[in-house]
Amino acid sequence: MAQFEIKWTAPEFPFREKGVSWYWISIIVAVIILGISIWQKNFLFGFFIVIAEILVLTWANREPQLVEFVINEKGLSIGENKFTAYTTMESFSVEANADKEWPDIFFQFHRRLRPILKIRVPHDRLTEIQKSLKAVLPQTEHETSFLDTLEELIGF
Repeated sequence: MAQFEIKWTAPEFPFREKGVSWYWISIIVAVIILGISIWQKNFLFGFFIVIAEILVLTWANREPQLVEFVINEKGLSIGENKFTAYTTMESFSVEANADKEWPDIFFQFHRRLRPILKIRVPHDRLTEIQKSLKAVLPQTEHETSFLDTLEELIGF
């Protein structure tokens, strides 16, 4: 197996600017759901809705931090403390939209209960990273999930 190491820095998530109307719609939806929970006398769910809306409003305009990624012949390092070996991974897929500055690479794990890992890569280094990953993992076709579509639609 060839020795390689590729490093890059990328934002931890895509940032979408939100206008005042986005916040008002979020609050209106939360109030409607809260009203339904009170009507159903489900006060625990109502409490959960209040806490969830506070978190949504708090996190909505948070700027993404830059994270350092490193891939080598053993695995993927995210930041200084997180390492994932290729032996735990089943495959990877690439969502390479030519319009995107930061395409996404998705890692599928052997354990089905473990969620798919999505990392961002710079568009100009995508081919180099993809070629290196193909040497250690099989590449599969990417299928956009319902949650990815919903996240894009909501703009969060």
